Amino acid sequence: MHNIRLLPIILVFLFFGGCVEQQNNSTAFFCPQEDCENRVIVAINNAEYSIDAAIYSFTSKNIASALIEAQKRGVSPGAIRIVIDSLQSKSKYSMDEFLNENNIETRIMPSTMHHKFVVIDDSLVITGSYNWTENANSKNNENLVFIQSKDTAELFSREFFELWINSN
Repeated sequence: MHNIRLLPIILVFLFFGGCVEQQNNSTAFFCPQEDCENRVIVAINNAEYSIDAAIYSFTSKNIASALIEAQKRGVSPGAIRIVIDSLQSKSKYSMDEFLNENNIETRIMPSTMHHKFVVIDDSLVITGSYNWTENANSKNNENLVFIQSKDTAELFSREFFELWINSN
């Protein structure tokens, strides 16, 4: 009989205990003070087999070069895919043409696409307000969150796939 009365207490303890003991699998960074561009480049440099990015504004030549280098070192062609917003792609500084010229498939989302995320190797999600631009890295107040989670990566990958098939 005493065990039955203890059950709700044990369940509450396990629930809240599990929440407290859950491993932290995310890290946040803030621009301009924490050099978000370099953190994205380091993650790209560590990619082994896939990089899918949906980026509203992409003008960073350094990040574009890291993507090209990733392909050269073995992230296979077709396994690096980028979706960029249509309005932002019209900027003379947009990296979409540069990437396409270097065999990185880049598509343009015809409707407004304000996402800013990348999924690397089906396990790391990088998201936040940070666009891949010089201003975002050096002038703006921006944030960047790294989430190491296969479950979260799967959710973002599904969203990326929808964007990919709906872009041109």
